[in-house]
Amino acid sequence: MPTIADYMTGSHNSRDNNYNLLRFLAACFIAVYHCYFMALGPEMSDVRYPALYQFSQIVLNFFFITSGFLIAQSFQRRQDIISYCVARCLRLLPGLFVLAVLICFVMGPIVTQVSLAEYFSSLAMWIYVPVTTALQPDATLPGVFASNINPHEIDDALWTLRYEVLCYIGLAFLGLWGALSVSRKFYFVSLAVLLGYGVITYATSLRDIAGVNHLMHFGLSFFVGTFAYVFRSLIPLHWGLALLMGGLAFTGFAFFGTLAEPLVILATAYIVFWLAYVPAGFCAVTTNLGTILTGFIFIIIRLNKSLCLQWVALARLAYFWSLFHSRLFALFVLGSLLKNLPYSA
Repeated sequence: MPTIADYMTGSHNSRDNNYNLLRFLAACFIAVYHCYFMALGPEMSDVRYPALYQFSQIVLNFFFITSGFLIAQSFQRRQDIISYCVARCLRLLPGLFVLAVLICFVMGPIVTQVSLAEYFSSLAMWIYVPVTTALQPDATLPGVFASNINPHEIDDALWTLRYEVLCYIGLAFLGLWGALSVSRKFYFVSLAVLLGYGVITYATSLRDIAGVNHLMHFGLSFFVGTFAYVFRSLIPLHWGLALLMGGLAFTGFAFFGTLAEPLVILATAYIVFWLAYVPAGFCAVTTNLGTILTGFIFIIIRLNKSLCLQWVALARLAYFWSLFHSRLFALFVLGSLLKNLPYSA
């Protein structure tokens, strides 16, 4: 039975995978999810829409799992902390900077409710780009989306990037320590991660703190991806096992809820790696065609309700954040105005 390592090397083409396609589909779902969130505001909760919320968590797991796997591979290829840090910065910051500039100087003046003189004289406007590039998604622009259900919220979808960066830093320390291989050091790290996660999750109330909760959730997903890379030669990929893992994940969700989070993350990881390497044909062709969309379609922004008059504010601005293999840049796409839905407050 072929393993992950077999699909990455040997008789299989190591570049013939479906990661780009999977990223694109997952990012599309995040876009749809944010449409619900921004249209419904406080009404959008895990209680009212449990299936949608839980699936969104699985999709976020996907991003961190694949990141843990591919970033570990990237570090091992470089074996140099300087080039690793440079690569990570080039992966995030140029695209984020371009995106922030376009929001601030192109979109902001178009949709703001204040005068252009007031807009360009505001300190908030001039610090928006550096603050956002520093991974702070709470920055606002004067008069932009002031009347939305979630007023002034612009970069809400960027909040996961800070946890991504923390994971990058943690992996760098593992690499410097020489723990990114099958070794006693990695066994020790794995045990420490499991014990830390277990104690914090099941023996304390620390996960009631949002930051701790997110760090545990995303950190475990990232580490599972890293674990899969380290043991890639021992993990077989088979459709039967993928179905079994899917059944386990569903059972965990149905009967144990959040208590089954580790099981769901493990099952998600296995299914992701099977989908990334095994299906060929149409999937591979679609992936090749979608290479330039290999990043995130993370940010969905609603146009101000006052611009839509009596229509519900479902008009969106979609930012397609594109990644190339060694360079990252943002392709800013002004989304079509999705109107023709009557507003009924």
